[in-house]
Amino acid sequence: MTMTLGSFPRLLEPGIRSIFGNAYKEYPMYSSKIFETRNSDKNAETSVQITGFGLARRKESGAEITMDNAKQGYSNRVAHTTWALGYRITEEARDDNQYKQTIGRLTPMLARSMRATKEIVGHNLLNRAFDTGYTYGDGVALCSAAHPTEGAGLQSNVAAIAAEISDAAMRAMYYQARQARDDKNIPIDFRMKNIIAHVTKELEIKEILKSDKLVNTNYNNINVWNDGLVKGVICTPYLTSASAWFMQTDCPDGLIMYKRKGLVVDVDTDFNTKDVVVTARERYSHTVNDWRAIYGNAGV
Repeated sequence: MTMTLGSFPRLLEPGIRSIFGNAYKEYPMYSSKIFETRNSDKNAETSVQITGFGLARRKESGAEITMDNAKQGYSNRVAHTTWALGYRITEEARDDNQYKQTIGRLTPMLARSMRATKEIVGHNLLNRAFDTGYTYGDGVALCSAAHPTEGAGLQSNVAAIAAEISDAAMRAMYYQARQARDDKNIPIDFRMKNIIAHVTKELEIKEILKSDKLVNTNYNNINVWNDGLVKGVICTPYLTSASAWFMQTDCPDGLIMYKRKGLVVDVDTDFNTKDVVVTARERYSHTVNDWRAIYGNAGV
């Protein structure tokens, strides 16, 4: 697909008052706040879980000490994907365009597309969090009530009751995450790193977190969320569901973006046609190792 004189017919004429549509303000990179970025020098990355030990056993006088096994749990492998886009524009379209600054804006617009692509690819882990068709190392959906564990049975990181985000729903999710257990059923001290929700929930979340008193009640209770129980709020337009929302914990080895190759922009001229060809490409992957990094509510 080549941009020719016909791609910008009005730009061949002088007298146009303004040219718009290519200078919009961009959202911040939400995926970089949600995912931990790690560099990679391989085609794919594999992570392996190691289960620890269970509780100590009572030892009677003269009896042997009980032995336990730490062993390999599930593994998670992700292959990197190259994402690329470009444009080609003829020499005549460049020469005859009366507004040369427009051509200069095409490459930043290309970078904007690459940026949005990365956001969508990363957010797809959350958009598919409740979909059993997308699984990770332990064989179930990212947010599931049936994560298998070595010694603690099935564990859940999904809300028992789907509900719109509210003070009560957030409390339930908070306590669920605070009662997390490892694979040998030992409690884990997780703290809440982020609330992640659709951009249309931004004002409701601010009311819940920032009000001096308990929101939407006649009681005089203090607002416990004001104590910093949740460190950050990410209200993003890249979630496909306006109802689903998540609590991200400080669990290590959780949501990860592997950077295989950063953004590369190449500019070349076709020898035969003199068309200018501009391409952009980037290679990365998004994955999750430990599902305990995110607790989800599908909303209603």
